[in-house]
Amino acid sequence: MSDEAITDLLRESPFAFVGTVEHVGAATMSDVPISSDTAVVRVDHVLQAPDAFSALEGQRITMQLKDPAQAGEQAAFFAQGLAFGESVAVSETGRVPVDAVEPHVTRGMEAGAPAGFAELQRQVEASRLREHADQADAVVVGRVVGLENVREPAYSEHNPDWWLATIDVAHVEKGDVQPGPLGVLYANSIDVQWRLSPKPKASQEGLWILHATEGDLSETARFHIPHAEDYQPVQSLDELRGP
Repeated sequence: MSDEAITDLLRESPFAFVGTVEHVGAATMSDVPISSDTAVVRVDHVLQAPDAFSALEGQRITMQLKDPAQAGEQAAFFAQGLAFGESVAVSETGRVPVDAVEPHVTRGMEAGAPAGFAELQRQVEASRLREHADQADAVVVGRVVGLENVREPAYSEHNPDWWLATIDVAHVEKGDVQPGPLGVLYANSIDVQWRLSPKPKASQEGLWILHATEGDLSETARFHIPHAEDYQPVQSLDELRGP
């Protein structure tokens, strides 16, 4: 099993673990329909997990199997969250033999990392960053030197409440931008639709991934930063450029 194949699984699977199938046709949750594709799996070792799953090591969970499995089978499972309650249910996206992930577990332990896929996950995140930047209109490094409320908020559901951040651009990685002050619109709203979008702060330095504005927004600024990934630490520039 190549690292590339494992990386592909990591792209679509926020949860990865070494586990043992204990029962097939069973579940740890009363509200999960039971079939021959449902299994109770013990989480032996967490390889990668979101915060909600990070404490599952040693516990039993319900898995909707992608392929048939037998009680006693041990493998490295890749999965997505399915249901939460008195236990956790996940949907399997793939599995590989345990020996395929052992080198990653060993390297993680030697590096003091609790999970086994820390390095591969870093590569996945770097690849996602490059893909996001490829779709952007400009990428710059700069410091926030001004924040201003420049547009009257529209009183409507999910209103973004656009503000203008003035970024003193020190380096242009991509796009038709000159060093110096550059106005960039951002959503100051904490509405659920905009909560994760960047909220620049005074004197904040970073890597800014910019997208061209359209319609009436373009009358205020050339660019805006609506996506959570549009702000990155300056150090991310190395990952953006790739190996």
